[in-house]
Amino acid sequence: MFIKRTLLSTALLAAAMQVQAGNDDSGFIADSHLNANLRTFYFNRDKIGTADSEALAQALRLDFTSGYASDLIGFDASLFTSQKLSGDDGEGGTGLLRTKSDGSQGGYTKIGQAYLKLKLGESANLKAGRMVLDTPLFNDSDSRATPSSTQAIIAEADISGARIYGIWSDKAADKTDEDFENYTDNQGNDYEVIVIGGGYDFDNGLAVKLAYGEADNVMTQTYLNASLPIKISEKMTVELDGHYYMGEADGAGALSSVGEDYDSDLVNLAARLVYEKMKVTLSYQAVDGDEYEESWDGFSNDDTGLSTWNSVQRLDFDRAEEQSWQVRFDYAFTSVPGLTFMTRYTRGDNIQRSDNTEGKEWERNIELKYNFQELDGLSLRWRNSTVRSTETVDTNENRLILNYNVAVF
Repeated sequence: MFIKRTLLSTALLAAAMQVQAGNDDSGFIADSHLNANLRTFYFNRDKIGTADSEALAQALRLDFTSGYASDLIGFDASLFTSQKLSGDDGEGGTGLLRTKSDGSQGGYTKIGQAYLKLKLGESANLKAGRMVLDTPLFNDSDSRATPSSTQAIIAEADISGARIYGIWSDKAADKTDEDFENYTDNQGNDYEVIVIGGGYDFDNGLAVKLAYGEADNVMTQTYLNASLPIKISEKMTVELDGHYYMGEADGAGALSSVGEDYDSDLVNLAARLVYEKMKVTLSYQAVDGDEYEESWDGFSNDDTGLSTWNSVQRLDFDRAEEQSWQVRFDYAFTSVPGLTFMTRYTRGDNIQRSDNTEGKEWERNIELKYNFQELDGLSLRWRNSTVRSTETVDTNENRLILNYNVAVF
């Protein structure tokens, strides 16, 4: 029903704007674009001691971006769909397809984005509707066939070089969900989330970001980030990066995943050496307090994730009192233009368990990606991970992703 209403509203709005734009070459129609993303995704997670997760899906994402009628108002929309090529019953949980109540896997189609956009002068804008967000405390994951989405109002502005924004949200939909669901606390009450944030880039290369978010009577989050590149020579640079998260319960409605006494701080510090086509990264992360909860509804629908270096392919290394180290190596092959390689190893320990024992875990990742030189927008990517943990199921995982982006008009 929502899709029908949205499509009707979109058609009426587009028609009205086309009339309003008239002969204005910079209007709604003249500056509109349609982009298509085709993603063929194979996912195989071998779960040691339990049922595997495996599927092959074909996804399509269509993004319509309008111009601005009268240089004031526009409308953007996206269609997301993922259809099953293969996927046996009982092997769901891949994030590529919906897992139905009978254990079978099925495709989905949804309006992933549909929002009005309004120019507020030369350096500010307002968006309202359903959209894919990319901010530290509100970000929608695009790690599978199609992204998750958020229903929100976001205002953004650039003031003397400082980027500031405010977000209000009341609903979200995860990657495979066709419907947007209200945020609901452990007492069954709906709630909204408000986030304010900003960032500034200094002339010496130092970049800072900060954000604060609050879900009334549920929890609050604070985020700080600072990064600085230091040029050693013409060929060598050291990049320093630090992230800080603080989360606290805010009243009796706290999520069941955190509880009323939830209190957690997470620090991540990283240094990356860049030399020509090679990068070597060292990262340290520590949690002080409970396991960190970055999702505004405990991942029921909101798919917000951490922005830290130790948040990797499967694990986040954010459990109670966990300390983790990572070493990472990246290389771009000069002999094969477009071919890149990455491998990393992350190990965490000192995890405080409910039985007063100490947990530990590690994850190893390998990734090869090739951007085809002959056909712009086409890439092939292989992602491999191995996880061994006292806190979750051990897995061996492979993902193969063929991605093609093309401008339709």
